[in-house]
Amino acid sequence: MPNQKWRSFARLCTFSLPDELLAFAVPRGTDNDGNIIESEKLWRERVQAWREKFALCFVMLGANVGFLGLGGFIFLLKCGKSKTEEETNSKWYDWDGIKNSVKDSINHENSTCRALNMTMLTIMLIVVAILAVQCLCSLIYLLRFGRTICKAKRGGECQSARVIVTIPCYNEGRFELEKTIDSVKNESYPKENKLLLFISDGNKKGTTSDGPNYATTPVILSHLLGYKKNADDTMYSCDSTGYVTDENGEKNNIGNRAKLYHGTTADGLNYMVIEKCGLASNADDVGNRGKRDSQILLLQLLNRVMHNHMLRQYQNQNGRDDFKDLNELETALDGALREMGFPLTSASESGSEQVKYLMAVDADTRLSKDSITQMVYSMETQPKTLALCGETKVDNKDDSWVTKMQVFEYYTNHGLKKAFESVFGTVTCLPGCFTMYRLFDARDTSQPPVTLFACEAVYKEYARNDATIETLHEKNLYKLGEDRMLTTLLLKKWNRMNLKYVPEAHCYTIVPDSLKVLLSQRRRWINSTFHNMIYLLSVNLGGLCCFSMKFILILDMIGTLILPSSLLYLLMMLWNTI
Repeated sequence: MPNQKWRSFARLCTFSLPDELLAFAVPRGTDNDGNIIESEKLWRERVQAWREKFALCFVMLGANVGFLGLGGFIFLLKCGKSKTEEETNSKWYDWDGIKNSVKDSINHENSTCRALNMTMLTIMLIVVAILAVQCLCSLIYLLRFGRTICKAKRGGECQSARVIVTIPCYNEGRFELEKTIDSVKNESYPKENKLLLFISDGNKKGTTSDGPNYATTPVILSHLLGYKKNADDTMYSCDSTGYVTDENGEKNNIGNRAKLYHGTTADGLNYMVIEKCGLASNADDVGNRGKRDSQILLLQLLNRVMHNHMLRQYQNQNGRDDFKDLNELETALDGALREMGFPLTSASESGSEQVKYLMAVDADTRLSKDSITQMVYSMETQPKTLALCGETKVDNKDDSWVTKMQVFEYYTNHGLKKAFESVFGTVTCLPGCFTMYRLFDARDTSQPPVTLFACEAVYKEYARNDATIETLHEKNLYKLGEDRMLTTLLLKKWNRMNLKYVPEAHCYTIVPDSLKVLLSQRRRWINSTFHNMIYLLSVNLGGLCCFSMKFILILDMIGTLILPSSLLYLLMMLWNTI
């Protein structure tokens, strides 16, 4: 939803709240002496954010009141009847009693009650049907025979594709980083065809588990991978999504600088490390710009390199010469990748040496023995698959009762939801901790290869600078749910390709072990998920009417909105049953 439409929606929902009231509730920032130091523009942005919050609260309140009123209080007051002694003594699982209750509801003497009963029964049947289909889809995945990648293919073309495994990191300690590196190193995919790429988001110290004198994440990486760091290492300028705000409230884009290290470990693992360093003009700037900035750093390189390659190869056919300039870091990174045998473009027609797949893994994630192999095999055998994810499991499930209860949630989220979406080729959330993307499509040999993951439409929309993200809606999309937003943009651009789930590929991640951290995480996830659902309404997900993923999406949105009243309604039903 564009900015203006979202602002108009918020204004419509909160027309009863005048600007003066919101201005009183959101005072401007002052110093210790009471002098106003916050610009009017920034203050008005905060007022607008509160208007959007109230708008969502009003929508949720209206949905819950409507649900309770229509399906609860009005129904009980107008259509309720006192139970007979036989009905009181009957059990809820009595089949004859259920049939009689349904029959009485359909044949109610009051037309209004009859319409309400029919509506509620229809909704119930739809929900039950959807759950049944989801269970069936999950069984298709869970009960299928485990596939075996034959030895000929293990050493053949299904393991010859070059893969870059990207791992953004921030403040992870030695234990987490070493576990992740070892899992990629010990994975069965050939070492010569995989490259481990760390993007360190600033010089942040690792966790306290590394001891009282624990080092920064880049220093830990240098020890684990075996390269040397020096104070005078070359710093390359690069673009950034960050911004600074001047005294007038204007947001100005700022760049960044980064160091680049690459090589091969003693046991043959190819690696590359991008270390963000910050600007020289600001001594307090350590280079931190966020996870999305790390993703864009590589996305922008892919977009520019592939765009320029296409023009060089086919400029005689179309006459275009709008080449894109690479910044210092991108030039160095492109050269280093070619030097290590992982070029992003290829001069040969076959493109056999070109990097075909990009895999995203979190720094606290441990891969299973054949996860990359299974993902590449699925990509090679299903050329219409644009991206895919595997099953994420809980690695620290025995730490506390909080981690134990998340095991079932992770299992159902993949075994039910992602399996159901994968049957239709529209997985709506590819997690950043365990996803593989196809970089280009070269099936049509008579045409230039089509850039997929880093195409212009996806790159322009996802690589927006933070200064242009103004509304609360967009901040939830881009800053809290970047993985979902990237998935949505891929669905929007490439709706004829598939986003799949591969249950044979597994990874293990660290989940929150305390209730406070878990609630904080889920608050961010729920906010980003709901706003992403709103954005997905404008995306073509395929299907027709009730037999479409968009219909399922709308039901999920309604279910999210009425969740509080649904719990209250459930308690009321249980009370009546008892």
